Amino acid sequence: MSKKVIYSVLLSSLLLLNIPAKEAAAQWAGMAKTTSSQLVFGAWKGLGKDCSRADRLLQIVGDGVDRVTRDIRSGKFRGRAAVDFGKGYIEGLTNAMEVVVNQCSRECSMIGKASGEWSAEIFCAVSDVIGGPAEFPGMTDYPNLLCGEPYRMSCESTFVGITGRMCRQYARGRNYENFYPASKRGCCAYDPR
Repeated sequence: MSKKVIYSVLLSSLLLLNIPAKEAAAQWAGMAKTTSSQLVFGAWKGLGKDCSRADRLLQIVGDGVDRVTRDIRSGKFRGRAAVDFGKGYIEGLTNAMEVVVNQCSRECSMIGKASGEWSAEIFCAVSDVIGGPAEFPGMTDYPNLLCGEPYRMSCESTFVGITGRMCRQYARGRNYENFYPASKRGCCAYDPR
């Protein structure tokens, strides 16, 4: 059944049954929440629930949001119905994306830990060879968009822990302090966009 038909049937039902405004608002919000959740979960399932394909998921969801935005602006919703539908749609998107992010954060932490470990080993080896804290200017690492904070936290804490044990004498100073933090575009950086 198309969205137009669903919207028309629901609107007609609300008007014919003379459902009170509060109940109508809840129905609009509920329908929108279900619609947006189904968009996210359907796309996520279609992508094999693969965290490495998060960018494609965001593109699919973004296209869906564009379609809904056009529908809202076209006049299919008026006044309070537009507000209730919009609110429900946003809630559905947010709740569904939180489930996806939670599923990926364990994988993202694992990837961050590995990246922090490898970076620490290389940092210590190069520092040993040059006799001081290594500096690799302009380094950036852009893991998958959804990884963000779980990746950063795991990468940074692993890097600091390993360098503190493996090459403590180099785990200080400006070069070291600039080498790993995501905030300084270090080896644990990620693209927040």
